[in-house]
Amino acid sequence: MGESSKSVLTGPDPVEQEFVETLRAAAFIFEKEKDGRFLGSILACQAVARFIYQRNGGAELAGPFLQIAEAFKELARGGKPRLFLKKSAPAKERERSPERKHIHMLAAAALEVLVRLNPRGASSWAEDPKKRKSAANMIARHLRKWPGMQKQKVIGLTVIAWRNQQRALRENERKQFDTVVKEMLAQPDPRQTVDLLLRNGPPGHFQS
Repeated sequence: MGESSKSVLTGPDPVEQEFVETLRAAAFIFEKEKDGRFLGSILACQAVARFIYQRNGGAELAGPFLQIAEAFKELARGGKPRLFLKKSAPAKERERSPERKHIHMLAAAALEVLVRLNPRGASSWAEDPKKRKSAANMIARHLRKWPGMQKQKVIGLTVIAWRNQQRALRENERKQFDTVVKEMLAQPDPRQTVDLLLRNGPPGHFQS
């Protein structure tokens, strides 16, 4: 018998099935519901990001889709997200943009990961203030080189404040932060994952 006769056709695995079903629901909302072009687009982008996470693609790969989702949320609220503007927005508008908020979240997540990493030989995690301050200062130095961040005064205390802000959110509001932290910590070398993010910046980030 030929090789093809031995192959067994299988359907999508649970991850693929969830992805397809979510996209189908997003498409229906986009086409049928009032203002569905916003919610449908948001759900579709979130579905892609979740699929990337579940396939161990790395948090940084989902970054552009999360930024697009945040921009659609801003549009739904009547705002003017920087991502969809043809011209450069004034500095004050950029500071309040969903793209800038996404950067704050990524920086906070990077700090959370570095603080949680146990030193060699440690059996349990305990937060070290000196370690937190040192990591925050390092993150701030990188952030000042990211596109669109050169004019914002970012120091270690700024990054610590962003982390505190994320940690203080209610569970449903900090889901994105928790997911990014979880995915970074799940990588074979979390420290290297953070280092690559800080050196390269978020993929697809807007230019100033």
